[in-house]
Amino acid sequence: MTVQTTSEGETEGFGERLGRALGRGAIVGLIGPLGAGKTALVRGIARACGVDERDVHSPTFLTAAEYEGRMPVAHIDLYRHGDSPPDPEWLSELLDGDGVAVVEWFDQLAERDELDAVVVQIEPGPGDTDRRLLVRAQGGRAASVLRALGGAQA
Repeated sequence: MTVQTTSEGETEGFGERLGRALGRGAIVGLIGPLGAGKTALVRGIARACGVDERDVHSPTFLTAAEYEGRMPVAHIDLYRHGDSPPDPEWLSELLDGDGVAVVEWFDQLAERDELDAVVVQIEPGPGDTDRRLLVRAQGGRAASVLRALGGAQA
């Protein structure tokens, strides 16, 4: 499915809609250049999970932040990891948690093709705040999320 947004608020709004469709154990992979709106999307997902959106920040220098809410959210940022991925056991614990795991720079995760995940590729549009979100399901659970959003499996 493809979603067009024209502001950071609309990108957050789609994240909130996506967050309402996610269940415990869900994984969302985000792909896009710096400044594309990945963290804005995470703020919306976190808000839908009952997290105070003011707590959401890009964990680039920490690798991960965990937010408490009605459903916990693990916010993972792999930007700095490139050729040196984080400890696989630690990462596996975050991805297999009892809440939602959102991975920025999902394309840098070696095991990404093996995961059941909703993958969102964010592309900048013609205007400064225009974005095109290409949302696809990778696995059966993710396909259910897309159906709940009203989109077909891509």
